Amino acid sequence: MKKENLFIATFLGVALSFCACQSNDALNSEILAPEVEQAVSNEIESTDGLMQVSSFTSNPISLTDAEKSGLYLMREEEKMARDVYSFFYTKFKFRIFGNITKSENVHSNAVLRLITYFGLTDPAVATVAVFKDPTLQALYNKFTTEATTVDQALKTGAFIEEYDIADLKRLIAETQNKDIKLVYGNLMRGSEFHLKAFTGVLKLRGIVYVPTILSIEEYNLIIAKK
Repeated sequence: MKKENLFIATFLGVALSFCACQSNDALNSEILAPEVEQAVSNEIESTDGLMQVSSFTSNPISLTDAEKSGLYLMREEEKMARDVYSFFYTKFKFRIFGNITKSENVHSNAVLRLITYFGLTDPAVATVAVFKDPTLQALYNKFTTEATTVDQALKTGAFIEEYDIADLKRLIAETQNKDIKLVYGNLMRGSEFHLKAFTGVLKLRGIVYVPTILSIEEYNLIIAKK
């Protein structure tokens, strides 16, 4: 955990020191220092490790319907985030979207590991930008249609992470299954990192992000984490 937090602090600290001296043109092309790229890569590797090292031990037939629904939701929700960020990376060529796309793929696969362990059917379809959950489909369509600038895309990324954190908090509170709590807890730490990353880049671009799902108190606690 301390190592992961160090990556977060390194990412934001290096980004601030490097980008503060860049022109607007440099920010628009997101020319970032190699240390920033390495910090993000390290976070992805660390998250991947957290998702993969633990063995599940709970009774695979003990899930409630609510727990099953939660797993289905998070599997597609993480895929939705991945597909949106992939779309933004293709459109704007901002590296932060490419890096976090990889991380979201790890997150979605972590939920798939749980789904497989519990003998459930994976709700996610392989096709990019297609979702069985109508709410997530509508969100994907909205996000990719309405974000027409880099700044709007960065704000959308922050909003998605807020959305994810709020759902994970609710689902963690609703389950007693230790394997689900473990994976959801790791997912939430990853989402908090992504929220800090998106809002950190927005700050460098002169934009103060205001949370719309989390309370100001919750948001400030996440941003203040070292």
